[in-house]
Amino acid sequence: MKNSCIFLLALMALMTNAHAAESQTQQLETAVSGLWQAMSHAPGVAADIAALQPLFHPDAVVAGARPGGALSQQSGAAFLQSLSQVSAKGFYECEIGREVRLYGQFATVLSLVESRGAPTQKDADFTGINSLQWYHNGEKWQLLSLYYYLEQKPGELKLWPLAAGARRASAGACL
Repeated sequence: MKNSCIFLLALMALMTNAHAAESQTQQLETAVSGLWQAMSHAPGVAADIAALQPLFHPDAVVAGARPGGALSQQSGAAFLQSLSQVSAKGFYECEIGREVRLYGQFATVLSLVESRGAPTQKDADFTGINSLQWYHNGEKWQLLSLYYYLEQKPGELKLWPLAAGARRASAGACL
């Protein structure tokens, strides 16, 4: 009887841990999708800063480069400030690939993203690969760093080999 109780308690603990891990994974997936959706905006409108701010850790860093260009780096706060400016052009991010690696409170996400001036535009203006590092603070995931690099040759990143289990959509069909 005692062994049965111990077994049941151990099984319940495993199930609770599995549920917590699944919940954290779903929270992370939602945060990544929310990041790309909140950055997108119609002409004459800014990005959704109210949705973006809680996703960024106070010490977040955003860095990136275009092929052959110099690396630029800024704080997450400066990046959000730049996104708060109203733009005459629309900007739509469409994530077409995502590879997630999660360990405890740490996660890294490789994300392939197409950018367009209009959501109905057939071809992307550019495609980039993004490396995102996330930290779970006990309540939610927050972005610690985002490093982007734009495609060197058109169409090249659509063939980027993501790890087994990664999600991928065809061009223009956002995850």
